[in-house]
Amino acid sequence: MIDQHVMSHIVGLPVVRSEFKLEEDLNRPLCDGVTWRRRRFRFRVESDGSEDGALEGLCINELTIDSNAAAELSPALAADFPHLVDMDEIENAYWQTTWAGDALRSSSGEKQSRLFVNMGSPFYSEPGLDHRPVIQSLRTVQELDSPDDKAILGLGALDPRLIDMEDGEFDTVRWLPAFPPSRIVQSYADVLAATNAGYFLNFPEEYNDTVSALHQPLGGHIIEGRLVMPPWVSRPGLMVFENKQMDASVFGPEMLEVRIGNLPPVPLHVGHFADDPNGMVWRYFDADEFAPPPDAVELIFSGTMLVDVGHARSNVTPPKGGAVVWLTGDHAKAALHPDGIRQISLGLRSHPMGKPKWMVTGGPFLVRDGIRITKDFLFIKENTGDFQPSGPAPTRFPFDPLTTRAPRTAIGTTSSGGWKVVVVDGRRSGEHSIGITLDGLSRLMEVVGCETAVNLDGGGSSVLAIEGATHSDALSEHCAYGVVNIPSDENAKERVVPIMMTVKSKA
Repeated sequence: MIDQHVMSHIVGLPVVRSEFKLEEDLNRPLCDGVTWRRRRFRFRVESDGSEDGALEGLCINELTIDSNAAAELSPALAADFPHLVDMDEIENAYWQTTWAGDALRSSSGEKQSRLFVNMGSPFYSEPGLDHRPVIQSLRTVQELDSPDDKAILGLGALDPRLIDMEDGEFDTVRWLPAFPPSRIVQSYADVLAATNAGYFLNFPEEYNDTVSALHQPLGGHIIEGRLVMPPWVSRPGLMVFENKQMDASVFGPEMLEVRIGNLPPVPLHVGHFADDPNGMVWRYFDADEFAPPPDAVELIFSGTMLVDVGHARSNVTPPKGGAVVWLTGDHAKAALHPDGIRQISLGLRSHPMGKPKWMVTGGPFLVRDGIRITKDFLFIKENTGDFQPSGPAPTRFPFDPLTTRAPRTAIGTTSSGGWKVVVVDGRRSGEHSIGITLDGLSRLMEVVGCETAVNLDGGGSSVLAIEGATHSDALSEHCAYGVVNIPSDENAKERVVPIMMTVKSKA
């Protein structure tokens, strides 16, 4: 139950009891065992001990998926639905992110010429793919007639060191497929609901190295048993297995192994945490004094894409959306062999709970083992991994985690084995929904009955789309069809995202 007292703790502001009202409590079944609930509250906040403070609101959307539901929760990758991708949306998202000087986000600024490189689905590059022939396609750059021209090239891989942009007019920009979550609900009758999922590379300092990609997910993600993004950045997440068990942990490079032909797999670890030089991982944000072992060979990964193999160097810069892996001994020799490069693959180490079905990461943890994570412990390593409020991209949390009220999305499990997905609107103070802090979100996930809960991406990305929702369910005339919250961007526009959570009918 959310009363005036509970609301005061959730929003972190004193709520006037006499002016607290539940304006809407919509509760609708989507199928057997799946329920959508939307609650909108209106309340007045005390100001300096006076009851004459501002009138505020909070909008909470909640999906409940029972353990025996006729539907299941699972992530979906935009790259698996290329027909739903609109290149204009991705291009506009890029401009909004990068232009107007060095601002992190802006909808203004003069557009300059860019070469957009369509990577297709680079998550699944062939082991040892020889990248050099496809780079010749970039000669198209020299054939463009004017600075206003833009080219979209379909390439399977990209090694930017083979591209001489010194005298050219164009920068290259990798992008990955992305689209608004409402589109998958509109397009597939068996998708009952969709929301945004984990974080992704979306700030200039995170992908200006050209190897990393706009919309590349951060942290590990598994879909239908496929490793679609390795956990190069350690992040909190939830992993579900084929036997229906669930693991809530901080997932990092220690989950991974490199395989080369018939040699035993090499387990990976972050180098300065271990003495064994085999399988050393170096990320962009690791210590500057990192140095490769003698006679080591380096594998450079961006996501699962292997972009280069060669003798290890101490001055190489790892991709922000990937890592450098150093191998020694027989594995180093095999990697450099003319046939060996085609036998290199990246995989998951075996897990004691069985074979993973899906995994999504975010951060920080909000509830663990039935205990709410309080504000003093939200950002300890145990609850965040490499995801911290300060530090270089892609490790830093973009806003103050304890005082900033924002739109939020979270996912959690219940004691009965069911799931909760919660979307809270924000950045619309006074008119619709004031937003919520991470501390308030941890309280909310506890209130709705979560035994374990993790924060997902939020801000303008927070959205919930429902199959069968009508225009009468919309809270704004600007919302896309099926969207039942109000996204915080201008005109309630949904952001394109590369990975989303879906509730899919089993029928």
